[in-house]
Amino acid sequence: MGSHPFLSPEWIDAAMALRGELATSAPAPGHTARVNLVVTDIPFGDGDFRAYIDTEAGGPLPMPGNLDDPDATVILDYPAALAAFVTDDHDVVAHGFLTGALRVDGDLALVLILFGEGMTDEQFAFARHAQTRLRAITILDEG
Repeated sequence: MGSHPFLSPEWIDAAMALRGELATSAPAPGHTARVNLVVTDIPFGDGDFRAYIDTEAGGPLPMPGNLDDPDATVILDYPAALAAFVTDDHDVVAHGFLTGALRVDGDLALVLILFGEGMTDEQFAFARHAQTRLRAITILDEG
């Protein structure tokens, strides 16, 4: 499948193929959630990337686009998104939250549940597996 810079058009294509592959094995989410994601300051396209999670219609994996009337919108900069979705760097995510580079408009409790608080062992294992697979398609620039 190859590796690509995070959120580049090629990475998005590879991630959507991976999403299609993983969708059939995704455990049922424990809560209903409709969450928009806005990644700012990406080095591709217009500078923002928009995606959503709708657990009733598509499970726990993000899809490009935007929902009308979401429960919450998570706005995060490119480094915080990379840390949250690919590298699992909790320090970068926490720093983003503390500095405002990551913020939640709407139901914060629901977002925390969706992204890890109270996951079952099966949901946690699936999330780790999906993250490992995303890391495999991502070029991580250490420079």
